[in-house]
Order: sequence, then C-alpha cells, then structure tokens
Amino acid sequence: MSVVDEIKQRINIVDLISRYVPLKKTGVTYKSPCPFHDERTPSFVVFPQSDSWHCFGACGTGGDIFSFLMRKENLDFREALQMLAAEAGVNLDETGDGRTERTRTTIFEVNAAAAAYFREILLHHNAAAPARSYLEKRQIDVATAERFQLGFALDSWDGLREHLLRHGHSLEAQLTAGLLKQNEERTRTYDAFRGRVMIPICDRQGRIIGFGGRVLGDGHPKYLNTSETELFHKSRVVYGLDKAHQAIRAADKVVIVEGYMDVIAAHQHGFENVVACMGTALTPDQLRQLQRYTDQFVLALDADTAGQQATVRGLNQARQALARVSKPTLTPGGRVRLEERLNANLFIVSMPSGRDPDDVVRQDVALWEKLVAEAQPLVDFYFQVVATQYDLQTAQGKGAAVSELAPLIAELGDEIEQQHYIQQLSRLIQIDETTITGRVQAAGKTLRAASRRKQAEQPQHRALGDGADASHQGQSSAMPPSRWRAEGPQDADIPYGLNEDEDTAAPWDHVAPAAPNGSGGATRPAASRVIIGKGALEQEDYLLAILLQEPDLLIWMAGETDTMEIPPLRTDDFERTENQEIFRALKQFITSNEPWELELFQETLTGYLHGRLGALMAYGAQLPQLNNAVQREVEFRAETLKVMLRLRIQQLKNENTQLKYLMQDVVNSQDAESIQSLNASNNHILRERFYLERALVGLSRTVARTEAIKPKIQI
Repeated sequence: MSVVDEIKQRINIVDLISRYVPLKKTGVTYKSPCPFHDERTPSFVVFPQSDSWHCFGACGTGGDIFSFLMRKENLDFREALQMLAAEAGVNLDETGDGRTERTRTTIFEVNAAAAAYFREILLHHNAAAPARSYLEKRQIDVATAERFQLGFALDSWDGLREHLLRHGHSLEAQLTAGLLKQNEERTRTYDAFRGRVMIPICDRQGRIIGFGGRVLGDGHPKYLNTSETELFHKSRVVYGLDKAHQAIRAADKVVIVEGYMDVIAAHQHGFENVVACMGTALTPDQLRQLQRYTDQFVLALDADTAGQQATVRGLNQARQALARVSKPTLTPGGRVRLEERLNANLFIVSMPSGRDPDDVVRQDVALWEKLVAEAQPLVDFYFQVVATQYDLQTAQGKGAAVSELAPLIAELGDEIEQQHYIQQLSRLIQIDETTITGRVQAAGKTLRAASRRKQAEQPQHRALGDGADASHQGQSSAMPPSRWRAEGPQDADIPYGLNEDEDTAAPWDHVAPAAPNGSGGATRPAASRVIIGKGALEQEDYLLAILLQEPDLLIWMAGETDTMEIPPLRTDDFERTENQEIFRALKQFITSNEPWELELFQETLTGYLHGRLGALMAYGAQLPQLNNAVQREVEFRAETLKVMLRLRIQQLKNENTQLKYLMQDVVNSQDAESIQSLNASNNHILRERFYLERALVGLSRTVARTEAIKPKIQI
C-alpha cells in the first residue's frame, strides 16, 4: 500500500471537509454549497463510500482529500501530504521515499552551507592568501570565481566541522554529505578537505552535490573529490553542465575537456559550451546527459599519446550508450532491413605539446577557436592512434588494426563515408578493399546482433507496487525511457491497441514479463495481468505510462483534441492523486526548454512520488515495441487518443450514476430548484458523453481504414 492510500484509509473525508464547509447528510451522501465558487443551490457532494467529492455546479471538478486540501489551503502535493500524514499518524520519514528525500534535502542544505563557508574563507581569511594568489596566477577574475562559487578550505582538521555544527548541521549530516571522514580507531571525525581550493560541483539544476579540492603545492592527490553519496556519483557528473547547457544547445556542439580549471577558463573567455567529465574516462551516463542537448561532441584531449589512447578507448566503449537511428537498407535479395546507425558526430582536438585547454584559452583565444573548428572526426583520429600503436608490417598488427577500426567504419551513417575509410584502411595496411569490406560488413552484423542480444537480455521489470523497490531513487538506470522503435519481424503479431468490444476495456492487460524460449532468449510477453498497486492496471495508469515513454505524444494530442473541438488531456482526467501530480509535472516539464530525460524529470518530483513513477516506468518498459513504426504511427496515436476518450466517458458514466442517487433524494424532498439544477447537470453530462462516444467511434474507423490500406512491405 502506498503512503497516499494509507493516509486516505486513516482520514475520514467527511470529517476533513466538514471543517471547511457545513455538510448536510442526504441519503448516503453529504451536500453543501461549493466552497470554491458562489452558489445558492448546493452542488458540492461528498461520497464517503468512494472517499471522493464532486462539484456538479460551476466548478465541475472533484477529487479526494488531497486535492481538496491542496485547493482549499493553496498547498502543493508535498505540503498536503505532510499535513495529512501528521494528522493520520503516518511517519513519512519511516518510508523509503521519505528517508531518501530527507537525505537528499539534508545533503543539498549542508553542501550549500559549506560552499558559503569556503567562499567566505577565500575572500577574507589571511590563511587563504596562497589560494587567492593561485587563482590570480590562473587569471581567474573575481566575477568568474563568484559565478563558480570558488572557495578555500583551511588546513585544519575541524574548521568546517565546527562551523557547520554552530549553524545547526549535525555530524551525521556532514558525514552523509561526504564533508567529514570517520577515524574508526579513534572514533572521531575530521574535515575531508584541508588546505585546498574548493570547487563546488552542481547538478543540472545548479544545486551543489559535492566538491572538488585542488591542493596548493606538491601535495597528493592533486585533486580530491567528494566521496560517493546519495547525490554524488563521479561516473555520472558532468562538471559545468548547469552553466553550459543553454550554450551547448545554441551552438549545437559540446566541447569536453579534462579539468575544472579548463572549464572555468573557457567560460570566462566566452566559450560557454565547454564541460568536463569526472573520472579517467567518459562514461555512458555522461554522454547520455550531453546528448540531450546536442549530437556534436568535440573532445579536447591532452597532448600525451598514452592519455589520448586511453581516452579514445574509453570513448569507443562509452559511445555504445549514445542514441542511434534506424535506417532502412535494401538487402541483396530485395528485402528491406532496418540498420541502426550512431546518431552522433564525434570529433577530437589534439592540443599542442605541453599545453592544456586552460593554457590555450588564456593565452591564445584565436588558436583555441581554430583547434575546435578543425577538430578531426573520431575515425580519422583513431586511424592515427592505431598507426602508432601497432606494427602494421606484421600480420598480427594488421589484424589488430582492422579489429579496432572496422566497428567504427561499420557505424558510419553514410555509405560514401564508409567507402572512403575502407579505402584508407586498405592503403594503411596494404590489404585489398574487398577483404576490408567483408570485415566491415561482419563488424556491422556483430554490432546488430549485440544490440538485439542486449535487448533480449534486458531484465523484464516485475510488476511493481508503490512500495516496491524499483531502484528508482536517484538511479535512472532502473527505469529507462525505452522508445517505440522498429525492431524486426519478431513482434509483428503482437496485438496492437485496446479491446474494441468494450469501451472501457483494460488496455494491455495481457502484458507480462517474457518467458524464456528454448534457445535461451526471450519470447514475446505471455498472457497475464500486470499489477501496479492494487488490482489490474487501470486505463489512466496505462495512458500515463505511455506518455512517460513518449512525452512528445502529449503535444501531438493537444493539437488533435483542438481539431476535434474537445479539451486537451487534463490533470482532472486522472483520478489517482499520484497520477495527477506526475502528469502535472510532465506537462510543465515538456513545455520548458529541457529535452526529455527521465532522471532530470524525476528530480522535479517530490521523493514521495518516485515509487509511483518507478512502477509506471517499469510497466511501460514491458509494453510491446512498435513493429514497422512508420506504418503504424497513425494507428498508435489514434489508440492513445481513444484511451483518453474512454477515461472521460467512464468518468461521465460515474457522474451520471452519482446524479441518479442525488436525484432520488432531491425528488423526495420536493426541492424544485435543486431538481432543475441537477437536471441541467445531467443533460450536460449526457450531451458530452454522446459527443465523446461519437468521437471514439470515428477514431476506431480511422484505425480500420489505416489497416485496410496499409502497404505490404517486408521487414
């Protein structure tokens, strides 16, 4: 049971609403004038059996105890949840989501306090004079130091600890944030950063998640980072992204450097599309974050050959995480095959010997611009690395070179580019082009097979309740936003759409985790029911799961509903409070300038909704992917609209049923004004339901026509 359901069970809706409006019992319901608009005839009704309320007057809306309190007290969901939890005696801190949110909030707060302390020390403390001299030597001006919140940690074992304690931040909070370390033998704590220039590290939203400390002098390590915490995971951090993302999008290019100072110097001199990736090599998480803003990656590498080779090898592995596009190609037999190609352009900048990006930017801006503009494509650069790494006069060296370069050539999206590099590799190792072409084609087949195997081996998510562990708290890898993409003939017979026999059929209730087949792979889902929370998956859960998989559908639906002259999908179309809040956040997110990224979206939600989000994403990942996506796009979109219409029709049916009970009570009381008001409401419901049912029939016919004229293309 979710914390929301537990609170609703413990709090009587009639008692709660009675505090704000005088309720009068009428049969099995309670009535009063609506507290949200002026009226003479009571149209506000509370239904104790369903723990809900509804206004049949001007508001025309309803909800549960959460929606009532949020509207009446002008609260957001988090505030209403905390208030009602306190009343119900539910300790939110004891729930998984509650502990996680509290921990994250604590880390943000203590890090912000530490950054302010470090900043104050740098500006005013005598002991920080060497740090100020260091920044002057690096030509970091005051405005840039302020923008990046640079500071200094005293060479003291307890300076930060005691300062934070005086300002109400406990030892436990400091340890959780990684600002203190524990000496197990002496059972004492001490400052993790001492005698270092402090560089705050922020998440995409500009909140401090950790620190990097640069030692002054010859101490080791040269740079010290915050240890792993609930917020700080070095393999995921892209330093400077909070300040660079708009410039990256505007330039449609990101320049990736190696160090903090490289980023700071570049931004100071106007090159704001520059970031640094933490760690010794680029990681898939880092590249995926950057690809939200651009497909053009420029790596400014150290001039050291060994360092270049290590970085390129890391990139060669990490690039597998970058998004790909499916491109139709003809096979020799005349069949159409969809091949995945890398949807990114990777370039390498080789820095002049003995100089790093920081030096070049500070000393010669024009040279920096020239180096970035003339960056080599990854394949060209990799040719140079391979030529120096292997003895190309030997058979072993030639074989190793082909093994390194063939996969890169196979992933190129243009056949002319492929042929160019095949010829170049042929000349480099002095082997005929036909042999090289065969190896490149074989590498392409291997890549495609690996992609299919990876998809087949992806663990199918079990059905998650709201309290289940989806590993979603701070870890987006547990609920990846899988895309509807063409995958091949194996999914061709999967039922597509809802049951047309009933206008309220439960969608996709046949989907279940795949069962192993005889060859050790996975078959398509077997017939079963998917559970989220209680009971079978409801239509609103299904619709929200789809929108979380394909957020752009919401924009398309808005255009279509306008054409159909019906309101767009609304928060009120969802009955469950958690679904309403997730949908409200989704609408706000996709109308911002941010490209869709699940982890970033999750950050906009209160932690108490993470369980629900995890359950919806787990279910969405089980849905069959589109086969022949281009052909079935119209059908898929029509089905999505049909789900929305079914939701509204079912709500209208429920309202009509509620009105019947109310009408019986009003007729017995012979209240002519109330009878007239309820009749008007009932007529409005019937007209709206008729219009929506007619629209639903029209969409069904559209799908049928699409199926009838669908071209027969072999995939």
